[in-house]
Amino acid sequence: MASLEQYQELVAAMQNLTVEVQALRTENIALRQQVVLRRDDHGDLPTMPLSFGKYNGYPGGLKDFLDACKVYFAFRTHAYDTARSRVGFIIANLFGNALSWVTPLVTNDDLSLNDYDRFVELFKERFDRPEVFYST
Repeated sequence: MASLEQYQELVAAMQNLTVEVQALRTENIALRQQVVLRRDDHGDLPTMPLSFGKYNGYPGGLKDFLDACKVYFAFRTHAYDTARSRVGFIIANLFGNALSWVTPLVTNDDLSLNDYDRFVELFKERFDRPEVFYST
């Protein structure tokens, strides 16, 4: 039979493991969000031109962001020939509120990550608020 001291040591070890697992989960999420599933012609991860910009969930900015993505995909059809690669590109270009929104989808490998139209539909449900537009 285990002594109280052994039991306390075991509980402490389990708590340490729980903390380490959570840290690994967080790191895994960050890495998964950075990686686009397909590489470009030169083996580099695709990035948007500086004029393209990333999306943070800014009210009224979703349409422009998605339109710019569509144009980018149209000129890079060979690099974005699957729904998952297009969704991955979008995710790689999110930050702020938009990145916070998508994190659980990535963590749980949500089915919408394999369905571009469904992903965009969910994205629009959350961020397409043209009635709220702030000018800069």
